[in-house]
Amino acid sequence: MSKIPKEIVDKIEQRKALNEEIAEWCRENLDIDGMNSDFADITDYHTGGEQGGDDCKEWCDQTCKGEDWYEGDYYWETECKGKYLHMEFAI
Repeated sequence: MSKIPKEIVDKIEQRKALNEEIAEWCRENLDIDGMNSDFADITDYHTGGEQGGDDCKEWCDQTCKGEDWYEGDYYWETECKGKYLHMEFAI
């Protein structure tokens, strides 16, 4: 195996900076209890029950794993038609 190239090091450092920026925005603007924004992605679909208001629709697709234990997926409407912010959660 050879040393990790500088190009990859730079990309990983850039990803870390972007993850920190995304996490800060999520903490300030979304209820993300039980979620890790490092794994947030954009999808072209949503599943689950509709929540939220007219300003921003949300969908939650969850499974009860125990008395107070839920796992699932959360989706938020974006300004881009047909694109949704998605995060998995476990609480």
